[in-house]
Amino acid sequence: MKVSKKLLVGSMLVGAVAVGALCINQPTVSAMGSKPAADSSSASSKTYNGTFYVAGMGGHYAKAVATIDPSADQPIQLTAPVTKIDIGTRATHPTHDARIDNNDRNTMFWSTYKIDKDAGGTHVGKTDLKTGKVLQDVLVDVPPEATNTGAMYCASGQAKDHFIPITMSSKAYIDVFNKSDLQRVQRVFLEGTEAAIPAPYKFYHGNTNNAMTKLLIIANEADKDHGTTNGKMHLVELDLAKFVKGEIKVLNKGVIAGTPKSVTFRAYYSPDDSMIAASGGDVMFLVDAKTLTAIDTEPVSSIDHNHDAIFTPDGKYIVATSRWKQVGPECEDPTKPKEGEFTMDGVLKLYDVEKKMFVGKHTSVCLACHTPEGVEQHAILCGLDANFN
Repeated sequence: MKVSKKLLVGSMLVGAVAVGALCINQPTVSAMGSKPAADSSSASSKTYNGTFYVAGMGGHYAKAVATIDPSADQPIQLTAPVTKIDIGTRATHPTHDARIDNNDRNTMFWSTYKIDKDAGGTHVGKTDLKTGKVLQDVLVDVPPEATNTGAMYCASGQAKDHFIPITMSSKAYIDVFNKSDLQRVQRVFLEGTEAAIPAPYKFYHGNTNNAMTKLLIIANEADKDHGTTNGKMHLVELDLAKFVKGEIKVLNKGVIAGTPKSVTFRAYYSPDDSMIAASGGDVMFLVDAKTLTAIDTEPVSSIDHNHDAIFTPDGKYIVATSRWKQVGPECEDPTKPKEGEFTMDGVLKLYDVEKKMFVGKHTSVCLACHTPEGVEQHAILCGLDANFN
């Protein structure tokens, strides 16, 4: 959707410039008033450095090199201008999925969110992060069982030798590809198995744990198949070694719930696999990985929407992606901007695991690049992966 220059320029006036890139900031305060606003102080003086790869609907990834200082007012600071890695175009390769290979941190696997209408399928591929070049791109058929195909691949997991993208279609399914040649070796529907969701659902998401022994599937409960969600999510952990062979063995099940409007998207296990950070739209979940119950259900603001969450290497913090409405000066109610009164940005936010709250101001990784380039469109992000130094 095109947004007027007047709105973009007006919106820029509320921003801040950080390390040569525009970073639009907003204090993160509990939307539901359950906790006081977090101050910018932190018990830890440790900082983190890394490169974040943020998936976008424009057929590319934002590449954001950043330092994280949890004690800073704006904890995530860009240390270079945001650049992008292309995998295709908005029409052919809109993507939600970033999955860096655990065997080779210079290779990133990806899948596409929409069916490429001209090609007649979705895409799965891999990219060399050193050069930004696509190494392989394969066209993937859509099965006849999937009749609601407006949203396709989003979340994914991996085994040592396999890339495992997960669809949001109905019926939803999970594909297993060889990492070596991207040949599909399995396509799995959970209906009719012991892992079947015991209620109508909308969207599958999930991930694999770091030990690569479990595949987590998270499904939003709905009033009917692919219907209206109710804020309840069903979690199922499967034996990964068996799954890549097309076999189903359930290891654990659980249920978490947010608000009636909460919808889960992508998720990550903590480095020690003891916790799961799961996006929830209007909330972010911190989940006990042993019991699959919520430790914290943390609200975001009314103009935020959380879509992914990855832990720092020590598990003390979580970097979350959020779609954030950058409100223009013409907006009548900044807490409820109407279409035409905001520009959608993609931002990174920091969550303190010990304090169980978001801390500091967020950092733009989408309009930070779009605005200087004169791109007058909403920026729609979703998933991320990262290489920490």
